[in-house]
Amino acid sequence: MSERILSLEEIKQVELDILEYLHKICEKHDIKYFIDFGTLLGAVRHQGFIPWDDDTDISLARDEFEKLYKVLKNENHPYYKMISFRETKGYPYSYMRVYDIRTRRDANLRDSTVVLGTCVDVFPYDGVATEKSDRKKMKLYQYLIRLSSLNFKGIKSENGGLKNLPRYIGSAIFQLSSPQTWNQKLENLALKYSLDQSKYLACTIFDPSFPEGIKKEWLYDLIDLPYENIVVKAPRKYHEILVYEFGENYMTPPPIEQQVPGGDKNYWID
Repeated sequence: MSERILSLEEIKQVELDILEYLHKICEKHDIKYFIDFGTLLGAVRHQGFIPWDDDTDISLARDEFEKLYKVLKNENHPYYKMISFRETKGYPYSYMRVYDIRTRRDANLRDSTVVLGTCVDVFPYDGVATEKSDRKKMKLYQYLIRLSSLNFKGIKSENGGLKNLPRYIGSAIFQLSSPQTWNQKLENLALKYSLDQSKYLACTIFDPSFPEGIKKEWLYDLIDLPYENIVVKAPRKYHEILVYEFGENYMTPPPIEQQVPGGDKNYWID
């Protein structure tokens, strides 16, 4: 078996194919997903990928997320696979991913049996965590997930110097704990704020610092939006959501020096 590094354009094509696959599944099962974060920004500002970006994200309100999770668990696609902390103990993220098993992505994981490939990230939205103590706990659990799942290289800050020492010590202490434990605690805390009792939703498992949230009904009112050479789902109120996520000037690209892709290498496995 051999591997070769994928170019940025090749990464985008793999992710676009996965996105189209997920779109078809959601259409078939009447699941309300929407492109989100940089993917939504790219669709509106560039009619596709942000030119320098190598990431693809979709989101769903928690009830729709669980529908998609159940469908993907029972899917038997030859090379697209769902991965989440619920089944995979060493998986380091609180959201699930759908990846191409013919690829591999650098991950710096402590558990070498967990293989992460070129993927689409799939995020759930829950009710906004209104209690500051819960948001603090969420941030703590996110930190403990990193300490328990990543090796020293994964937690190192390149310009951290001696400031990396507490991270190394923390990693050594928590290497015997499972990221699955902290991921479950994080999810349980998010589920405390149910959809039924919440007017505003947020992806708190990803970023607890967004306390205000967006209106729940926006995540169910969707439109078709062109994305590269396919059509995907986006919130009808995409302007309001992009302002929430990126600010009023989201249509203005960042300076050239900030237009850089992620640092993780992706590989095609032959």
